Amino acid sequence: MKQFALILYFFISVPLFLLAQTTYKLSVSELFDRGFQNSLAIQSSMEKVQISKDKKSLAEKNLLPGVELNGTVGYAGTSTIWDKDFSFLGHPKSPVWRQNYQFLASQPLYEGGQIKKNIRRADLENKLAELSLENDKSSLKLWLIGRYIDLFNLYKKSEVYQHHIQEAQSRLHNIEKMKEEGMVTNNDVLRSQLLVSNYELLYEEGKNDIILASQQLDIILGMNEDIILQPEMNLFEMNMTLDSENVYVNRSYSQYSVLGMARTNIELAQNNLNLTKANYLPKLSLQASNTLARPIPYVIPAEDDYINSWGISLNLSFNLSSYFSKKSNLSQARRQINLSKLAFEQEKQTIRTQVKAAYIKHKEALDRVNILQKSLEQSNENYRIVKNKYFNSLSILTDLLDATAVQLESELQLTEAKTNAIYTYYQLLEISGNL
Repeated sequence: MKQFALILYFFISVPLFLLAQTTYKLSVSELFDRGFQNSLAIQSSMEKVQISKDKKSLAEKNLLPGVELNGTVGYAGTSTIWDKDFSFLGHPKSPVWRQNYQFLASQPLYEGGQIKKNIRRADLENKLAELSLENDKSSLKLWLIGRYIDLFNLYKKSEVYQHHIQEAQSRLHNIEKMKEEGMVTNNDVLRSQLLVSNYELLYEEGKNDIILASQQLDIILGMNEDIILQPEMNLFEMNMTLDSENVYVNRSYSQYSVLGMARTNIELAQNNLNLTKANYLPKLSLQASNTLARPIPYVIPAEDDYINSWGISLNLSFNLSSYFSKKSNLSQARRQINLSKLAFEQEKQTIRTQVKAAYIKHKEALDRVNILQKSLEQSNENYRIVKNKYFNSLSILTDLLDATAVQLESELQLTEAKTNAIYTYYQLLEISGNL
């Protein structure tokens, strides 16, 4: 009955610990959503995307005609006429009120393609802003999943300690019976009690670590700091099938946002070259105007009447002085294209190296899990054999405690290895543009 009570206690110990404070089950998808909502960097990147969209909209407005409406109303004081010797001659009769109302419309007909190329530049800058936002989100996801997996690892280690406390309590109960029967000394009982105490201490430290890790995530996600977060506990069941290295490299070339930004920079540099060339082409526009003026300025003396006049004109301009710097400007624009292409190739090399490193690390993590799984099976079998020997008086307690320590270490190492394999998998997803 005593053994059953101990087992029951430890089965409900974790729930009681969690119920002592408010708990919240946090899924991976909600982790990302809350992280985006509370990230200042993401909010800043989103604002930049909106600004780039506004710039594109403004660039498109340049295709529309420019329309102006001007109006002037004024009072002209009485003029004075003086003789050559500055003697007063008199005041001429002229209207004292001046009014001028003008409507002016101008439609660009040809500007060497500048308007369309400016729209193209705004579109490329918008694409850069969106790729930058995508990259920020991917980086934040990886960082968040790292903290999430750390919390998950603490929960799993807590389960390991809980299991070993149950086993140690059961073993202690059996050893106490053997002492009562005179089969072992009190020293075995004391050492077993000490081991239980050590396990309980480690378990308590693990619970505190869970509280601290949860509090850090609460702050990052904008949640109440007193909430104890509980991650999805089935992460070990994730499908982490590994494709070939070239598959991840090709995915990275086509999907990784950083490489997309480098590719867009080449397009932007080429567009800037076209804009530079457009500066040396003539500009043609159509202009129409209608003016209502008072007094009539074309007669002497001026008549205090309204006159309405309108007109249509073609305006042609050619900036000849721009040719003085044409060679240097075009050379600079072409070299900027070359720099962008070199940066793109350099980024491809960097990404290929990073993908290869992430691929090897994840494969290494999976291999480590397989090896430690075998080690755990061996340590479990070793513990079973030594335990049977001890309770049949064929070995000493030291051998049993050593076997217990090896078994515990094997379980902790395997738990650590499995959580690390999950993280390296997310690293591989991130660098290949799939996170």
